[in-house]
Amino acid sequence: MNRALVVIPTYNEKETVPAVIHNVLRHEGFDILVIDDASPDGTASVIRGIMETAQRVFLIERAGKLGLGTAYIEGFKWGLERGYEYFIEMDADGSHDAEVLPAFIGEMEKGYGLVIGSRYMGGTISVVGWGFKRLMLSKFGNFYAAWILGMRLTDLTSGFRCYSRKALEAIDHEKIHSTGYGFQIEMAYRVLTAGFSVGEMPIIFYERAYGMSKMSQKIFREAVVLPWGLRLARMFGSVRSTSVDLNYHIRTIAGYLSLCVGVLGSFWLGWWLSTEGDMVEIIHRAKMGLPGWAWTALNIFLSAGSAVIFIAILLTLAIAVFAGGRRK
Repeated sequence: MNRALVVIPTYNEKETVPAVIHNVLRHEGFDILVIDDASPDGTASVIRGIMETAQRVFLIERAGKLGLGTAYIEGFKWGLERGYEYFIEMDADGSHDAEVLPAFIGEMEKGYGLVIGSRYMGGTISVVGWGFKRLMLSKFGNFYAAWILGMRLTDLTSGFRCYSRKALEAIDHEKIHSTGYGFQIEMAYRVLTAGFSVGEMPIIFYERAYGMSKMSQKIFREAVVLPWGLRLARMFGSVRSTSVDLNYHIRTIAGYLSLCVGVLGSFWLGWWLSTEGDMVEIIHRAKMGLPGWAWTALNIFLSAGSAVIFIAILLTLAIAVFAGGRRK
């Protein structure tokens, strides 16, 4: 029995997954478990063909497209039952370089519960083939999640990572319902709060050559909301933690209060200006009684005032994030 299991979820990946499997099999000590969600393009059939000559390749076929997160959880359970020591997540589209697999094991042997393959370590960007918009979205998303959750990590959403057996056994898999990028964020947070160290090692990410990205608006929305939910869940015990961090909880409460005050204050100001403040009538009367130059100056003042209010709301949100997230 090999010590490490590479878990590869697939959905319409018949063009790319054979090369990925071939590259992994070049390294001794790594078995492969492919979890296929009933791919219409016949990916499972391709895998079965590979299994006829490759004894280190295994396949789970599921009834439909059930999501990335559930695929990994099913793969982890399969591997835990068979005694594997390390569990590596890897994409089927060729984005991840199999040459770094031994490096993952080397890092894990330093005592980590999770090692993440990071695209952004040391202030660099190791991504090939992405446009500026997608890159900035990824960078901001990782910064956003790391600050809220208080984790000193550069790439929480990376899907190339390695878990230890002990870390996976310490997590309640039944409580994990997120998918996509949200799943990666949640798993890293749960490993950390279970008392294990989470590390990073540099990788190069390559944009897929075939097929389409599985990114959707649902996955994006989940990744935006999830960090706040995990933060609250830790306070109320839904996310198990090995210790009670009073300072962490105080910062969480301060962050949420700041956010609520900013949002409610903005709504109240808008309501007052449109009712008791009667802002429309005030502006109309002022315009009728002012010379042209004075009205121009008032316009500039109002525009500047609106900008200040907008910036204040953003700063309030920023304060909530920073107060609610102590980096560890």
